[in-house]
Amino acid sequence: MSCCNLPRHPAASIVGSHPGLLEELLHEVRLRFYTLQPVSAFRRDRRRLLAALTWPAVWLEHRGLFCSPHRYRALVVERLDAIRAHGVKCASLDGDPARYGAYFPAYLLKCLQDFFDRHGDQLYGELRHLRNALDAVLGSLRFAEKSSAHSRQIEALAQAHRLLRAHAPPPSDPNQMPLF
Repeated sequence: MSCCNLPRHPAASIVGSHPGLLEELLHEVRLRFYTLQPVSAFRRDRRRLLAALTWPAVWLEHRGLFCSPHRYRALVVERLDAIRAHGVKCASLDGDPARYGAYFPAYLLKCLQDFFDRHGDQLYGELRHLRNALDAVLGSLRFAEKSSAHSRQIEALAQAHRLLRAHAPPPSDPNQMPLF
């Protein structure tokens, strides 16, 4: 059993360098958005929440970037706080996902994607900072080990995202006629 007394998702076990990262992020989501909801609502959304929480890893991987698990967690938690603040301002519902229904994981994913679209250049510059590049080139053993572990973390999260998305049914094209 994992956080919130829920069984651990199989994709979460592939995260190598910081195995508890996804569980920590799920716990943050549960604390911020599902405290007033029945456990069944969180269980229903868990798989899609995992897909949303691992999406930034794919974004980072596509750009050849990596960051520490702590930085990754901070990026996602900042977005969770922004979503919760938005809920307070707009509806006085304290970020209650009940107003989104089963669409809260999709809303979370969209918020993460919008953030990375808007702030991607800034984030890219931050994570590709000259100091990080020089440290990697110089190859200090300690930094190389840390860099490798952080890189594996992003690769593992990206792989988890691809596994989660692989089981999703493909969207149907309304213009395509049925075969039978």
